[in-house]
Amino acid sequence: MKSNDITVVVQGAIDRKLTPKCLKSIRKYLPDAEIILSTWENSQTEGLDYDVLLLNQDPGGFKHDFAIYNKPRSMNNFNRQLVSARNGVFKASRQYCLKLRSDLVLNNSNFLKYWDKFNKQNEEFKIFKHRVLCSSIYSREYSCQSGTGFPTPFHPSDFWFFGLTEDLKDYFGNCPLQDKEEGSNWNFKYPTRCPYITPLWRFAPEQFFCVNWVKKYYPNVQFDDWSDWNPANIELSNNIIYNNFAFLGLEESGVYSEKHSASERDKNNIQGLITYQHFQEQYQHYCDISYEPDKRKKNYKYKLNQHFKRLIEPFYKTKGWLSEIFSVLYYSLAVLITGWRKNND
Repeated sequence: MKSNDITVVVQGAIDRKLTPKCLKSIRKYLPDAEIILSTWENSQTEGLDYDVLLLNQDPGGFKHDFAIYNKPRSMNNFNRQLVSARNGVFKASRQYCLKLRSDLVLNNSNFLKYWDKFNKQNEEFKIFKHRVLCSSIYSREYSCQSGTGFPTPFHPSDFWFFGLTEDLKDYFGNCPLQDKEEGSNWNFKYPTRCPYITPLWRFAPEQFFCVNWVKKYYPNVQFDDWSDWNPANIELSNNIIYNNFAFLGLEESGVYSEKHSASERDKNNIQGLITYQHFQEQYQHYCDISYEPDKRKKNYKYKLNQHFKRLIEPFYKTKGWLSEIFSVLYYSLAVLITGWRKNND
């Protein structure tokens, strides 16, 4: 693949320290790529290196209420992310598209090596025309240890995506803007089963993108908000995300986040993340039984969780109230197991 076949969409607010680094790194590692900078009206863009500038009207954010404090604590900027990403992707003119946050930097172009590495798919669950690459940071199966350990279906990271331009247009094009109720004060279907107890949004931003894309092809999927997880939609989520995405860490992708990749917060919150090692194992399970994952040191927390899941699987996949009991039991004990591992590492 040549870089002149690629459009890079750099989306979001201008970070005066990181956005110039982002743009320079693209010129270095993808020298002939088209760069679209998709940001906001009245942004300071002087001296930045890009080919196309989109100055979008800012849709604003929502004051984000936290249940513990019962007062505004931060902003939900999902609509800003959607507008800048979607407008940039729809402006892309080349066959392939890399969507990057404006505070991410390329250390290399290693992600291109993985473009055709995982080419087996279950056709029943294939949606994209070609598997899309994305970040393992904040791609999740369940919440981290600062949360509850409950499932988080349909949660591929939105930090960066690389795929066919038509596939990314499909992914972002079907997603509506959030309204205030969805973004800051949602009435949950199962209030005691939220993956995190403080945010009051309907879905995590990553889920909002993915769920709206999935519902285009699976209109009958039952997943009303992020508390509404059950064995059926968890299994559907796994089938869809592992047949349509490949999850790469920093070492595999070369896409670096100064704010997140090296932080102690992310080192401590590896629980629940779809690491590259975990993705390979799930790829083997859902897509290609003959695939052999890389011979690296395994994540012991994940291995313990998988052993326990296999132990209770006959009960976990039963129907009705018994399924609910074993769903909660499994994910509660997963938290205890990973906490025990942390204390004994």
